[in-house]
Amino acid sequence: MYTTILKQPIAGFFLTVRTRRNSLLGLLAISFAAWSASAAAETVLRLYTYPQGAYGQVAGVTLQKLIARNSKSLRIESLPAAGREQYADYADASPEKRKLMILTMSHIEPVLGEKGQIPWSKPVPRMKALITFAPNSAVAMYTNDPSVKTIYDLAGKKVDLGLPGSYVYNSQAPLFTAAGLMQKIQLLPSVSINQGWQRLGDKVVDATGAGIINMRLLPPGPSDIVRKNKIYQVHVPQELFKKAQDTTGVPLLPLSVKKGAFKESYALDYEVGREDSGTLAPAFTPGFWASADMPDEIAYEIVKTALKNIDQFGNDHALGKLLKEQIGHMTVPQAEFHPGARRAYQELGFSYGLEGIKAHTKQ
Repeated sequence: MYTTILKQPIAGFFLTVRTRRNSLLGLLAISFAAWSASAAAETVLRLYTYPQGAYGQVAGVTLQKLIARNSKSLRIESLPAAGREQYADYADASPEKRKLMILTMSHIEPVLGEKGQIPWSKPVPRMKALITFAPNSAVAMYTNDPSVKTIYDLAGKKVDLGLPGSYVYNSQAPLFTAAGLMQKIQLLPSVSINQGWQRLGDKVVDATGAGIINMRLLPPGPSDIVRKNKIYQVHVPQELFKKAQDTTGVPLLPLSVKKGAFKESYALDYEVGREDSGTLAPAFTPGFWASADMPDEIAYEIVKTALKNIDQFGNDHALGKLLKEQIGHMTVPQAEFHPGARRAYQELGFSYGLEGIKAHTKQ
């Protein structure tokens, strides 16, 4: 069942990438030419962000603005709504151009990149983390069926994991694989989070996914559905996280939604997360990533500038206030951060990486 349903989304995925890339060739040719022309005066970096208006895009614009104000040698050009084209563009770029490219990803995509797996079109060397704009966040599955408590209960159900390469698919498919469920569910992928949640509200699918911001907030579209319908988070048993990592190689860290979190955030008369000890979901801390070959001084200046002007992220977007002490809290070991970034965190006294998250949690 899984193979039959999955073939078309994969073909459509690469067709969409090729079509969108062609529409951007003129823009990218001009931009890459500008890199060479301006190299004598300053170093121009290309930052791929989330779509226009998304919080991740706002965070990218904030970083662009901070570099423009505070750096004499660097400039950032951002490309909003880049979507999956960023993976193809990075993979196709020369090693020299890769050094000056920054991608928006979670901790999962760099691992997939080494293997050349979707959303990548070919293998690329492991990239290094700079900063996150969504600490203490996760990706969960949600259902309209109160009898579904854990992902094991989704056997035989219509499930929307999103398209291969999407953040929901990348976070959840390894867990469904580890649970032996991929052959036991009917995959009905949506092209967007909002479409998936509309289908959930209309009971076209039994489960779909979305991110959880600060372990208590949903994106705008899903939050509207939660207010109008009784929607429940699907719990992932603790043992599946290690099993998923062992069987797929994808690093997955469990985070807990405390009972009452959504109820309080949205003034609901029911519980979305129903586990007394916390409803578990895989961590998802997207942020900005760079080539391991990006010069250390460039990575250092980018992260140092962000840290020294941390309040600007909160001024530009309410969710940016979460970064005050957690801008380095991406769910990867400190060794996965760029050496220049590590130097900036250490010099300015900010915690970062899994080690920093653990120390912060104990405070």
